[in-house]
Amino acid sequence: MNKNLFFKSIFTIIFLMSNTYAQDIITIGTIDSEPEEKFYKFEPIANYLEKKLNKKNLKVNVEIPKNIKTAIKLINDKKLDIFIDSVYPTLLVQKNTDMSIKCKRWKNGSEGYRSLIYVNKKSNINSIGDLEGKTIAFEDEFSTSSYYIPKKAIEKYGLKVSNEDEPKNVKYSFARSEKNTAVWLLYNKVDAAVTDDLTFETFDKKLFKVIYKSKLIPRHLVSFSNRVNKKLQKEVIDILHNMHNDKEGKKVLIKFSKTKKFSPLTKNDLETIKDFD
Repeated sequence: MNKNLFFKSIFTIIFLMSNTYAQDIITIGTIDSEPEEKFYKFEPIANYLEKKLNKKNLKVNVEIPKNIKTAIKLINDKKLDIFIDSVYPTLLVQKNTDMSIKCKRWKNGSEGYRSLIYVNKKSNINSIGDLEGKTIAFEDEFSTSSYYIPKKAIEKYGLKVSNEDEPKNVKYSFARSEKNTAVWLLYNKVDAAVTDDLTFETFDKKLFKVIYKSKLIPRHLVSFSNRVNKKLQKEVIDILHNMHNDKEGKKVLIKFSKTKKFSPLTKNDLETIKDFD
């Protein structure tokens, strides 16, 4: 082999090795109005991924945007690569970026939850149809279980969630917490309220009745930007899927809002996500 061919081969090998992971930083995060608190929850999992990937030229950082708009900008600016959040924010982000949903997170030990619409026990409201001309309390405009899904359910019934004075409208307010929605309902500030089935279990059920229950919804979804090459995506997903089988991984999961595990999406998950898209 002549010298030119030899050096050309060496250069090619080095080039291919250096481009196995074309980026030297990947960033993981979620949306939260209090970024500092959420940063400390995400930092251990970022460190764990960095350690397990075992690539000297690859660092895993954390980025916590305060809102959807900022998250979309960061993703499109190639500054947020792995996004972990509930169904609704994930779908909003996916529509405006190159993000793809790859697996799910069992946050707080739960695979999923159901969205509920509930009313006072003595109320004459017994179905979504009875909400016509009534008022409802949602949590906030980016909640999956306490805004997006119940709103979709009401609209599928032929009603409109709007504060305009129209006969078929269901007027709404944001209570900013699921406990507030229950208090508003008890004090007759609204005619109906929403929450998830896990939170509802903590309420005094003698006071309320459920008029709508959704299908099981994945607790959290994990999405990847196409900027992360497929080989690296697969490695990260494999690490996430196996964390609950690893002693160190289990400790990190507990710190990560008592996450039980990460797992592949099921057929039912995909159908549910598509249904609410």
